[in-house]
Amino acid sequence: MDALLAVAEEQFLAHGFAGTSVAEIARAAGIEPGSVYWYFRTKDHAFAAVLNRLLDGEVARIGDLAGEPASCLFAALDSVERRRTLHPCVAERAPHAPPVMAYHERLHEWLHGLALAAVTDLVPEPDRELAAEAVVATIEGGLANPAPTRPTSALVRYLLAALAV
Repeated sequence: MDALLAVAEEQFLAHGFAGTSVAEIARAAGIEPGSVYWYFRTKDHAFAAVLNRLLDGEVARIGDLAGEPASCLFAALDSVERRRTLHPCVAERAPHAPPVMAYHERLHEWLHGLALAAVTDLVPEPDRELAAEAVVATIEGGLANPAPTRPTSALVRYLLAALAV
């Protein structure tokens, strides 16, 4: 299963969701296309499994970091931003594919926790939740943009600085 996920990850990162087929994943893994369906019911299930595998690694890595909450948020953002080509696919697929929506909700919850920790010392208690939601909305909007003019991290840095005033 891990080897198949690694191949699927390579395919999705190289070709995106639309440019990757189950047959191509199978071919790259050296198995018959029907064999992929033993592990994943649909291409959306394979895509969500890859995304969750990547997120598992990042959650563990960021959890091991010691430091300022904002530093942890930016470390997570840098990691997520390296896979930015997949995020517009997530935004497109999530409303139609429950496994992709479940991944999106998991990512959103994780980012929200990191954002909430980052704004705790910047914003008074009644507004912390709203500030964290604004940070996450900025992240999600920035990552969904296929042709950004600025890195998403620059937008989040600006927002955090504005909240600190």
